[in-house]
Amino acid sequence: MKSSAKERLLSLAVVLGLAGVLITLGVLQYRWSREVSDATSTRMEASLQTSMMGVRQDLYRELASICLVFQSDPEAPADKDHKKYVQRYQEWARTAAHPDLVSNVFIWETGAGKSPRLLRLNGSEGEFEAAEWPANFQAVHDRLQATSLDMIVAALARLGLKQRPRGLNEPPPALERGRDNQRSASGPVFPWRIDQNIPLLVHANIQRNSSAEHAQPTVDWFLIELDSNVLQSHVMPELAERYFGGPEGLTYEVALVGGAAEPRVIYTSDRGFGTQDPRSTEAFINVFGPPHGPPQDSAAKTTTGLHADSGLGGLRMHDWRGPPAPVRVEPIRYSANDRDWQLLAKHRKGSLEAVVAATRRRNLTISFGVLLLLAASMAMVIITSLRAQRLAKLQMDFVAAVSHELRTPLAVISSAADNLADGVVESKPQLTQYGSVIKKQARQLTDLVEQILLFAAAREERPRFTLRPLQVSEIVDLAINHTAELIHAAQFTVEKDIPANLPAVMGDLPALSRCLQNLITNAVKYGGDQRWIGIRARASEDDGRSAEIQITVQDKGVGIATSDLPHIFEPFYRSPSVAAAQIHGTGLGLPLAKSIAEAMGGQLSVRSSPGAGSSFTLHLPLPKEVLADARTELGVAPHPKLS
Repeated sequence: MKSSAKERLLSLAVVLGLAGVLITLGVLQYRWSREVSDATSTRMEASLQTSMMGVRQDLYRELASICLVFQSDPEAPADKDHKKYVQRYQEWARTAAHPDLVSNVFIWETGAGKSPRLLRLNGSEGEFEAAEWPANFQAVHDRLQATSLDMIVAALARLGLKQRPRGLNEPPPALERGRDNQRSASGPVFPWRIDQNIPLLVHANIQRNSSAEHAQPTVDWFLIELDSNVLQSHVMPELAERYFGGPEGLTYEVALVGGAAEPRVIYTSDRGFGTQDPRSTEAFINVFGPPHGPPQDSAAKTTTGLHADSGLGGLRMHDWRGPPAPVRVEPIRYSANDRDWQLLAKHRKGSLEAVVAATRRRNLTISFGVLLLLAASMAMVIITSLRAQRLAKLQMDFVAAVSHELRTPLAVISSAADNLADGVVESKPQLTQYGSVIKKQARQLTDLVEQILLFAAAREERPRFTLRPLQVSEIVDLAINHTAELIHAAQFTVEKDIPANLPAVMGDLPALSRCLQNLITNAVKYGGDQRWIGIRARASEDDGRSAEIQITVQDKGVGIATSDLPHIFEPFYRSPSVAAAQIHGTGLGLPLAKSIAEAMGGQLSVRSSPGAGSSFTLHLPLPKEVLADARTELGVAPHPKLS
């Protein structure tokens, strides 16, 4: 008992230890998944920011490459015929990725002492021709007229006060005096402007007519009209695919919106995206001008709010002759409500938080699924180990029981043989008595060996039986005859109740007899002081679904404890109370009887309670060919499904 208690405590400690390990792994897995989610969120935000900046920079470069074509140094001599701009434009058109992005090129000449005139580039002729102002240029025309060009001319002529053109935005602050500050690192004297509604790039080129210090400068306004269809159908789709593309298409919904007080969608990758408030998108960034974050509204949704410097930085006029000058593009604002072009992006699966949360849930599900499988595997190992230990103990008990069962008849036979050999037995009656004892013990040994061999054969493979129609009385009588000496020696009374009209069953006579013998032997061992065994046979039918013969062996002995009932058909199992009472047995009788019953297509059931005895019932199904006759004899109406 102490050893068993120690084993149970050890098993419990192992189970608790493994459970603790699994719980620790689960907690660590949960924390790890949270850290991975945070890292994933940071990585996705950084990747989104990089992609947004990439689109913005490449779009800016696309426009800046156009600006460089028509930008000159204020100190360079003036080109009266604008030939150099035509040559630059043609060279750019041959090498540009999207030459169709430029729809028209205009020059508005407004130099001192000259009448303003508008020129339009004729691409086929390669020269600028006089043109009328387009109707959609009226707003920008009015803005340019409001700019004081005389102030620009005077400032440049004196090389003193350097001032930006007023009117395109709010009046800009004055630059510092001095030639060295004429070109600052932040941008040229006059940055490019963009009318985002047309769209139209605007720039003032101011050049001297000669090298004289007080020579009158030439002031030309360059107006470069962009093709919105090319921007929408080619430039933006390529940029979106380059920075947001994946194996299954765009990972994000992308849109370019902006313009005047009534913003419009310039490009969108998905119908309907871009019409909502930028605060509802995953990220947004201004394309031109200073960055603008989301309004400080407590009810507004928190966004990534990607921002960037308004200039490209590092893009200089290295393609054309003249001093290098950075290119900067700023939007023209006609009112305080005008908005910059904004690039919007939103993940197709929802917000970044939702995507990361879904990924975390999936990872947790997989991780905890693996842990559950690990726990199930560990539980199976523990259960298998416990069963193996239990089986080993049962096998050792079986060996001990078999050894005891073999020792008793062998001791009797050996003693009788010694007496015969030593001449102790001389008379014929004594010889007969000794012969009977030896025969009885030898039969007991033979039965024990046959039972063990039969059980071993049943465990290895399905035993081969010879099936034939058998009468129930024939089976019962053979079993009683084989156990008659045991019943007589134990002074038991056997009562039989076998109706004469029972139908025949299909089975193997020796095997079924062995099954009943084991049940009768079991009843003799545990029959108690009542010393009574009842053998009853009945034919039964369960709601017309099955018909069978039931052979019951009953005793009025000690009965079986409820805790032992689930185990009595297990090989080598013997109840602790039986082992303590030193009742002989091997633990193979009932398992062998059950295997024989199942081999015949039937089953073996038991009903028992401590102190009230036990009833073992052998259920044998009736063959289909005798089923109809059996119902007739039993007085049962034929069942449509079985007839």
